[in-house]
This record gives sequence, structure tokens and C-alpha cells, in this order.
Amino acid sequence: MMNMPPLDLDTAMDVAMDAVRAGCSVLAEGSKRLERLGKTSKSPGDVSTEIDRLAESAILGRIRETFPSHAAVGEESGASGQSPFRWIVDPLDGTMNYIRGLPYYGVSVALQEHDTVVLGVVADPEREEFFTAIRGRGAFCNNKRIQVSRCPRLDEAVVGTVVPPPKWPGLDNYLEMFCRVARNAAAVRRAGAAALDLAYVASGRLDAFFVLSLKTWDVAAGSLLVTEAGGAIADIDGRPDPLETNRLVAATPGVLPQLLFTLRNVSG
Repeated sequence: MMNMPPLDLDTAMDVAMDAVRAGCSVLAEGSKRLERLGKTSKSPGDVSTEIDRLAESAILGRIRETFPSHAAVGEESGASGQSPFRWIVDPLDGTMNYIRGLPYYGVSVALQEHDTVVLGVVADPEREEFFTAIRGRGAFCNNKRIQVSRCPRLDEAVVGTVVPPPKWPGLDNYLEMFCRVARNAAAVRRAGAAALDLAYVASGRLDAFFVLSLKTWDVAAGSLLVTEAGGAIADIDGRPDPLETNRLVAATPGVLPQLLFTLRNVSG
């Protein structure tokens, strides 16, 4: 693989924001014709629409205008290209919410350099909130710095999660975890869009989040937001890279060890 010049992350962020706004525009237009959207069932409880595909095309199109040699992976189109730089795109996180008119869904774009996420954007089109982070520079919402909450204990924490689809093979194990967390946390919330849940941990609206069943595009950008906002992420089973296993916990530093202990007592 040939060497590539260093990447200007400020330029990359400008491109990412332009691409995310293009995706949000597609979603806004699609929301006017929800009853006519063509839907495809990937599996029970997991759907895709023509809007997912159109939004991803718009996002990747904007990125490739500036970075044609970069690799990319999208939820709808899969992987393409070979490069030290890889864009990770979820054009519509929370598709089920979107097609039902529930106003909690998002757009997620991250950039990896080699295996390290260096940039992330999560957008909430309904609230016109744009959560952004560049590695080493902090996390922001609409250009205002954000931080995780100061919650020190699991029994004071509001914890977000994503319930796996009904046919997912690890569902029973997840439900055991859910029950243990529900018995030990102050509250558990399941809103239906993991990228936004992670952005909410970064901004202190949630104190923690855990998930077992998602993919890298669901959590890459949001995980960077959390760490840049002073939080921490970990793999439930203690493996080195939670973005590869997708058995992810994100939380304030005080809550993380207690939440991991609670989850690991179930996962074995």
C-alpha cells in the first residue's frame, strides 16, 4: 500500500459535516413520504429503506469529492477501497423510529486512520444537534464543549441500551444483563438509536450505555465522542477493541467499573 500524505483533520471535519448535512437533507425529504417508503427486512426487527440507501449515497458522494482515494464502509453499501484512511458511515441509525415517525434517529460518520478513530460526527436531524469530536481536541455539540456527567455510582446512573432483534442468538443472555442492570441502576432507557445514545453519554444526558448486538458503524463516531468528553469505553468481556467485538460499554469513569462488573457476572 503506498504512503499517503498526512491528513488535515480540520479539512476532514469540514467534509464530514458537509456530508452529514447532505444525509440529513435526504432524511428530511424522506420524512414527508413515510407511508410510501419501500422497506426491506434484513431480519425480524431490523429494516432498511430506500432512504437509508439514498442518504448513504449522498454522504459518501460528498466525502469522495474531496478524498477519492480513501476507503469506506457503509451499513448499506459495505466496504470499498484500500487506504490507511477509512470512513465509517451509518446513514440512518434508528430506522425503525424514523419510519414510525418517532423523533429519535441520527446520522453517524467516523474516520479511522489505520485502526484508530480520529474523527466523529453524530447528527440529530430532529433537534438540529451536531455532536463532533477530533481525537485529542475534546467533544462538542453545535460548537459548544460537552462533558460526561459526574455521576459516581451505578445506583445513581441512567443507563441507555439497545435491545437486540428478536431472532438474535444472544438475546437471552442480553435479557439477563438487562435485568441485572435494571435492578442496580437508577433507570434504564431504550430509545432506539445507539449513535445518539452515545452522544447523550458524551453530553451528560445519559450516564452510561451498553450494547451487545450492533456493528462498527453504529458506535465508531459515538465512542470517540464519549472518550473526548471525559468518559471511557470498554469491551464487556475485557477484549482489547470494543469496536471490533461490538460488546460495548460507555460510561462516566465512576460508573464504568460497576457496570462492567454487573454485566460480566452474567456474560461469564
